[in-house]
Amino acid sequence: MTAIYLIRLRDFVLFTLVQVLIFAHIHLFGYATACIALIFLLKLPRHTSRNELLVWGFLMGLVIDVFGNTPGIHAAATCALAFVRNMVLERFIPKGFADDLVPGVKSIKAGRYISYSSVCVLLFYIVLYLLELFTVHYPLPLLIGASLSTLLTMLFIIVAEFFTRK
Repeated sequence: MTAIYLIRLRDFVLFTLVQVLIFAHIHLFGYATACIALIFLLKLPRHTSRNELLVWGFLMGLVIDVFGNTPGIHAAATCALAFVRNMVLERFIPKGFADDLVPGVKSIKAGRYISYSSVCVLLFYIVLYLLELFTVHYPLPLLIGASLSTLLTMLFIIVAEFFTRK
């Protein structure tokens, strides 16, 4: 049990460091920003409790906020993602799969994994941009930012998934 948490802690540190040191500084066209740290939350096993997801999500968002000098918007967005992740995952996996299933291209097939990841990432960016803009009176920047950031993040998630595939 301890080994599992040490592996998760290692993955958490690696994804968060790569996000903070590299991907936080990439802004395409002033709108799109990739958040590959979400891979950590998306790849946690199916049986991961909501409380554990919320703790990991909050810590990840907090670290990104501290290093990015943002006032808690990443923490709120990752907590929102962590809160609904299991419900979204249940919609995309067939009945009868094991509880220790780790979502991925190989375990739930490419189409389902991409759909699951896309919904989660889009939800993350909608919450993030709503908190950043703090208004719904300007829907165009919200739609452009969320959609372009989702596409860019999904590109990196797909590349990472196929690159690390065993």
